[in-house]
Amino acid sequence: MTMLVLCFIVFIGILFAVNVYVFENSQFSKITGHSFISAWMNKRIRFLYKLTQKLTKVNGEKKLLVNIVLPESERKIDFILLHQSGMYVINAKQPGGWIYGNEQDIHWAQVLENGKMNKIYNPIIENKILIADLEKYIPEIDKDLYHSMIVFNNNCSFKKIEVNSPEVDVLKINELKIFWENRMDQSFTKDQMMSIYSSLEPYMQKKQPKEMPLKNAASN
Repeated sequence: MTMLVLCFIVFIGILFAVNVYVFENSQFSKITGHSFISAWMNKRIRFLYKLTQKLTKVNGEKKLLVNIVLPESERKIDFILLHQSGMYVINAKQPGGWIYGNEQDIHWAQVLENGKMNKIYNPIIENKILIADLEKYIPEIDKDLYHSMIVFNNNCSFKKIEVNSPEVDVLKINELKIFWENRMDQSFTKDQMMSIYSSLEPYMQKKQPKEMPLKNAASN
């Protein structure tokens, strides 16, 4: 019995060490400066790390940018995925519960298990503002190549989400694999992606700025 307990402790120790090593050597850690301990203690950081790991596994030519704040702007862009099929601006959202929203509404609703309802500022509108900032900063990119993605954690449930714009998608982390399966068009060359990446890379923030303010929103 003692030997079994000892083996279990050793196994847990090895597993923990591997997780620390993977995190500390991940692109997310190198870009943001977050440590494994900070991710262990902060749900938001763990969520962003998980999403980063998913995005780095997307097939095709790609470059990933995290925590971007453009010059003369205080607004943070969570992720930009430069992919051969286009430029994906990703707004990462963490609230749980039931999510209700329409593309045109100013606010969406989050309903918790206890029946409490919270208003959440429409993340699609947030992304429209962020994309407008990018269009001003990189005017040479065709507007048709921008894609707005709102990615929620898996602990929520979409009850009624209405989106009509073809360039806008609202989904959860566990839906990302299917989302990318049919997106292998060659809209950007590798050289074009490198040029865009080089112009945006200096604006990735290691110390995360505040998110865009949410009016009466539950914490993300």
